[in-house]
This record gives sequence, structure tokens and C-alpha cells, in this order.
Amino acid sequence: MSMKKFTKKMLAIVAAGAMTMGLAMPVFAEGAGTTTKEAYITKVFNTEVAKDVNFTFKAEQQKNGAGVDNLVETKADVTINDAKFTTNDGTGTITKRWAVTFPTYKEAGKYSYKVTETGNSLGLDDKGTEEKMLMSKAEYIMDVYVSNTAAGGYEISNIIVSKTKNDQGAADSTTGKVDISDGVNNGFKFENTYVQEAGTGTTPSNPTPDPNYTENGSLKISKNVIGNESSDTSFAASTSDEFNFTVNFAFPAGTNKTTLGGVKVNGTEITIGDDGNATLILKHNETKKFTGVPVGTKIIVTEAAKANYKGSAAVVINNENKAAVVATKFNEEIKVWDDTAHTGYKLGQTKNTVDVTNKFNNVPTTGIIMNTLPYVLMVALCAVALFGFVAFKRKKVQK
Repeated sequence: MSMKKFTKKMLAIVAAGAMTMGLAMPVFAEGAGTTTKEAYITKVFNTEVAKDVNFTFKAEQQKNGAGVDNLVETKADVTINDAKFTTNDGTGTITKRWAVTFPTYKEAGKYSYKVTETGNSLGLDDKGTEEKMLMSKAEYIMDVYVSNTAAGGYEISNIIVSKTKNDQGAADSTTGKVDISDGVNNGFKFENTYVQEAGTGTTPSNPTPDPNYTENGSLKISKNVIGNESSDTSFAASTSDEFNFTVNFAFPAGTNKTTLGGVKVNGTEITIGDDGNATLILKHNETKKFTGVPVGTKIIVTEAAKANYKGSAAVVINNENKAAVVATKFNEEIKVWDDTAHTGYKLGQTKNTVDVTNKFNNVPTTGIIMNTLPYVLMVALCAVALFGFVAFKRKKVQK
């Protein structure tokens, strides 16, 4: 037999074998593969104020229609218990996970449910001003496959959950099949964020504005200029000298600079860069009142160095006096932050203020003005040099 004929014969045998194996392969039902017979749901709650709150959910059984005709429509309600949080859970990002409760099925086939979040016990939504709840708009389709048992009953043979909308209510790269196990990789998840504006008090929804908020807003920064010598009663602070400030904002989880309608200074929205920094200028006796900043936002306030001035700051965060910040010399920047933790101060529900005082490098009129001292010394040195030169010339002429 020639090599060519042998090759053709072998190819025919392989093809016949492949066809035979293909006919012998079992046909897997939809949803087959890695099987899961239970499902867990995860609730992520971001809050900078400890809260007693429950979140509710709904699993709506789906019907045939719009190209879907393989669903069992016999009523079989799925129960999803409330997600419950208490003040004992504290603040930050809190995660809880629990099992979905399935009914006793009485018919084999595929059951499908749309799972959504429906509300919270505080009655808050994203329309509030002083406080709001950013509810999850995520949607999931949960397909439950039920099969017959050898004993003549029914059991869940597989559960597949697919994410169709994210927490903002849109389809994106996070949609698709998700993990429903009782573990950290669980993707059957709803995330909510409670937001309160800093400085609005412990009862932010009270119709009467908190007096502290009326005066100080979320954060108030003030500027005062004084003379270096308290005995110099003739000193008058310059009202034209400008002092440059940078305020860095690190917003808490689930929030950003637009969450409360934009951060404003004295009523005008300010620009906050991608690095979290905003810049502003203050003069003597000026104040800047920030509004629209969430509780829990970390702030770092830096005043740039300015010639002939030495700065200090009195700091109050959440109505608590913090360590004063004092420059060690003139023409030195000051930085208001938690120097121990090396992070910004967290704005609280109550008073948040930074009062900056700058001492001008002056002395009483009976002394030398420190501002002009270098120039006085230069003139004196020049005079000494000139006197020496003249004396030298005179001596030379006399010789």
C-alpha cells in the first residue's frame, strides 16, 4: 500500500471515530457544568455615621415571553431576608452575607427570578439634601433548575445568577454570571451608601437648621493677621496681602465631590482636581465657608509660606479641639492634619473649623524694623567700606 493511500485510510478511520464519539457524548441540559444548589447574597453598606437600618429585597418570578418559552410558571416564591445593620456595626464599609431561602418545588424545570433591592427602613433615597441614601439599582436574574429525584420528589440541581445592571442601574463590564458562594468572591451583591453633610448636626433632617451649620457650614477656614509684638499698638494689618491655601479632600467610600450637589465655598462651586486638591486665597479678616462636603471626608489644609509672616492654626473637628499647628519660623508653611496618623482629619457631624492667624514680622517704632534690617546692614557695610577707602587714599596722598 502506498503512503498516500495509507494516509487517506487513516484519516477516514479518525473521522469515523470522531463521529462515533460525538454521537455517544451525552447532551447536557442548560445550566450544566459546575453546579450550585444554594445561593448567598451580599450587602455592602458604606456609612460614616453608625445607623440602625434594614434593607429589603424582592425576587420576582419571571414569566414566558419575549423569546423565552422554557420557564416553569407555577408559583414558587423565593424569600430574601432583610439585611440588618445596627449602630454596633460601627462605621466605614460593612459587609454582610446570608443565604437565599428557596421554596419546596413541586415541578421539575427551570424557574427564573429578577432580584432587586426595594427600600430601607429609614425611608431615605438619593433626593435628600442634608442626608441621603444611595440605594443600589443593581438587577440580577437568578435561574433555578429543578429536577426529579429517585424517590419521586424534586430537588434543586443548579442555580445560576447573572448580573444585568450595576449599582447605578446600567450594564457594564461587571455584568454577567456571578459567584453566589458563601465567600469573599461572592458577586451577588448590592452596595448602598448613607451620606450626611458635615456640620449639619446629629439630626440633619430636622427642619430647623443647626445653628453651627448656619455659621460654619461643613467646614470654615478663617484668616487673621496680627503684629509680632503685642506691645506695638500702632500696628495695622494689611488687608491686601494674600495668603495661598490648598485644601485636600479624600471623600469616604461610595461618595465623591458631587454626591451632595457639589462642594461650594461661600455659595460658589469650587474646582477640585483629580488629586483631591482645591486652592483658595484668603486675606485678613476673611472666611471661607465650605458646604456640600460629606461627613467622614478627610481634609488637609495647607497654608503656603509667606515672607515676613509666621502662621498658626486653631483646629476644631466635630466640636473637638485638636492640637494647634504653629510654624517654627517666619516664611514657613503650616499643615493642618492628623500629624500622628499622617492623614487628614475626618469632618464630623458638628463644628469643623480651622482658624489661621499670621504674625507679621514687625517691631515697635523704638526699635529696628526687621523687614529692613538686611538693607540697613548693607548700607552700613557700604559706608564702612567707603570710609576705609577714603582714609586709605588720604594716607597715600600725605606720603
